[in-house]
Amino acid sequence: MNALIIASGNSIKREIFDELHVEDDFIICADGGLNYLDSLKIAPDLIVGDFDSANVSLLEKYKDIKIKKFLPEKNFTDTEIAIEEAITLGYKEIIIFGATGTRLDHTMANILLIERYIKKGISIRIVDNNNYIQILNKDISLNKKEGYYLSIIPITEYIEGITLKGFKYPLENVKVNRGSTLCISNEIMDEEAQIQIKNGIGLLFLSRD
Repeated sequence: MNALIIASGNSIKREIFDELHVEDDFIICADGGLNYLDSLKIAPDLIVGDFDSANVSLLEKYKDIKIKKFLPEKNFTDTEIAIEEAITLGYKEIIIFGATGTRLDHTMANILLIERYIKKGISIRIVDNNNYIQILNKDISLNKKEGYYLSIIPITEYIEGITLKGFKYPLENVKVNRGSTLCISNEIMDEEAQIQIKNGIGLLFLSRD
C-alpha cells in the first residue's frame, strides 16, 4: 500500500494512473491536483495546499474530505507539504503524479525531493505520461517496457561499478561520473534486465518520446 500524491503539473492519463493505483492506496491531492483527480472520477483521502490553483467548486464538492489549508506565503511547495503529510501518516513508499510540467523550476525541485527523502528512508517515484523516475541506490531488476528508454544520471560525484545486463548497450563494472551522458537512452532487450552498482546514487529514468 502506497501513498499517491496528485500534484498540479501535467495531467495524468487514466491508464497510467490505473497501472500503479490499488484500492488501498492513500490519495493526497496537492492543490490543483484535485482538478486532475476529479477528472478521473476518483475522490482523494486528503487535500492540502494554499489553493491558488484548485477549482473552488471542487473544494465545495469534497468538503467532507479532510482539507488542510496553508497560507500562500510558506516555505514549502504544496507537493512537499503532501509528502510530509504522507510520512506523518506512516507511508514510506510514495508515488507522485503531476510533479512535472511547464515550470522547470518546480519539476527540478520535485525530482530532487527523491534524493532528499531516500536519505530518510522514504522511497519516492515520480510518474507522468512519458516518464517513470526513481532513485538508483542498489541493485535492481526491471521488466522490459516497450517503447521506453532507460537512462541513469549520477547525482553523487560518481556511481562506481555499474553493470548492465539485458540491455542493448551492456556495461561491466564501469565508473560513471556526475555530468556524464554515458548512461543516457539505453534500451532493455531481454524480458528482464539487471542493474548492479557498488557505490553512489543516481536517478533512474524510463522515458518515451
